[in-house]
Amino acid sequence: KMKKKELRIINFLNLSHEKYMQILDYRNQEFVRAVSNSTEPITIKQHNDYHKLLEKRDIFFAFLITCNDKDYAVINFKKLEDGSFYVGYYLVDELYKFEGGGVVLHNCMMFICWKLGIKFISYDIKIENSRVFRVGYGGKTISSSQNGDSYHYIAELFEFDNDIVKNTKSRKLFDKLYEIKEIQI
Repeated sequence: KMKKKELRIINFLNLSHEKYMQILDYRNQEFVRAVSNSTEPITIKQHNDYHKLLEKRDIFFAFLITCNDKDYAVINFKKLEDGSFYVGYYLVDELYKFEGGGVVLHNCMMFICWKLGIKFISYDIKIENSRVFRVGYGGKTISSSQNGDSYHYIAELFEFDNDIVKNTKSRKLFDKLYEIKEIQI
């Protein structure tokens, strides 16, 4: 029997200052900026200001995902006026997308939302980014619209332990290969 890879979901507020600053390096990589809403590099001041927003624990939430104790991905949430949470995420190494990184991100996002009680998410997909459609199913789309070079979606999420979710190809693969060992809310 193959040993599952161990995932840890670590709240940014629990990271050391050095590790938090390393997140800035991850975020400013060209392959991450290219698919981000803001393609400009994030400054140290902006990164430190973001930490202050996270400390309030009301509108912003951010998590580092590690796989076998190695930094793997980042997922962040921003509460919007409509009550949904805008989701952003990226892998810290571009090569991870060729080894199932999208499956990890999708299922960890679903797990975090389940633990935080988030029922509605908003997200944007750049029109040229086709990979995102293949990572999994987790809810029903409530609305979609085109905004410039992106599609904007609002979805009502299913619970992480919902049978529909558990029977998706993405989730079956995730459950076979990965185990969430720890989550820090």
